Amino acid sequence: MLNLEEMADRRITGANYITSVNGMVHPNRIMDVHDFLYILDGEWEIFEEDKAYHLSKDDLLILSAGRHHYGRIPCNAGNRHMYLHVLPTALESDSKHVLNSKRQSFSSTKNSMEKMESSSTFPCHTLLHCKERILIRTYFQNIIRAYWSKSPQKEHRISLLFNLMLCEIHELNDNICSNHKTDSLLEEVTQKLQSNPQVFYTASEIADSYYICARTLNNHFFKNYGKTFYAYQMETKLEMVRDFLIHQPDAKLHEAALNFGFYDEFHLSKAFKKQYGVSPSKFRASF
Repeated sequence: MLNLEEMADRRITGANYITSVNGMVHPNRIMDVHDFLYILDGEWEIFEEDKAYHLSKDDLLILSAGRHHYGRIPCNAGNRHMYLHVLPTALESDSKHVLNSKRQSFSSTKNSMEKMESSSTFPCHTLLHCKERILIRTYFQNIIRAYWSKSPQKEHRISLLFNLMLCEIHELNDNICSNHKTDSLLEEVTQKLQSNPQVFYTASEIADSYYICARTLNNHFFKNYGKTFYAYQMETKLEMVRDFLIHQPDAKLHEAALNFGFYDEFHLSKAFKKQYGVSPSKFRASF
C-alpha cells in the first residue's frame, strides 16, 4: 500500500493513451513520480519490487515513486491503456521515507506519523478493480484531455480533476477494506432520481427500465438503505424541497411542488409536515 494525500495541489508530468500494437513489456525502471496506469482493453502483468500484479480491463495500478517497476512478459497485442505520471506531494514523500527508513529513531518516526495522521492522507491498495466505479475512468480521461489542452486554466483544472478522482479512489479503497460491494444498480437509480427531481417515479417504472421486478428493486433499497424505493425517493425529494425553500424565499409553494414531482402544493405540504413536523410555510418563516 501507499499513502495518498487528498486535496493537495497536484502536478502531472505526463499523461497519454497507449495502444500496444504488437504487445510490449513494461519498462524496467525506478521513477521519481507515481505511475497511475488504467487498462482500457486487454491484460498485462506488471511487477512492483517482487510482487506481480495481473491487470485486465478497468483495472487501475498505482505504482509508487521510488520503487522498482518492471515486466517479464509482453501484454497482449492491441492492449490499450492510459497513464498519468504524478509528482508525489511533500507529505507522500515524507511518509514513504518514514515507512522505508530503518535508521530513524522511534521518536522521530512517531512525530512523522502523527503529522501524517493529522493530514488528509489515506492508505491505498496498489491494484484497484474499477469496473463498478466508472467515474474513475471518466476523471482519468478528462485529466488527459486537460493535460493536452491549451487552456490558461490547465494546471488548476488538472489538479481539481485529479483530486476528484482521488475521492472516488478513496471511497473504492474503503469499500475494499470493509468488504462492502458497490451496488451499481442503486448508483444508477439514485443518480436518475437526483438528475430528474421533477419526476415522481413508481417502483414499477424504474424496475421495468432495468428489466427487473419491483420487488427486486425494493430488496436492493432495503438491503442498502433500510427502506423501500418509494420511501427513499420521497425522503430525497423532501430534502430537495427543504433546500429549495431556504434558497428560493420568493418562490411560490406550487413552484416547489412542480419542481420536485408533487401533484400540487397540498400534496407537498402534507408530505412535508409528515416528514419534518412543520408545514413548508412555517419552515420557511423560521429562516
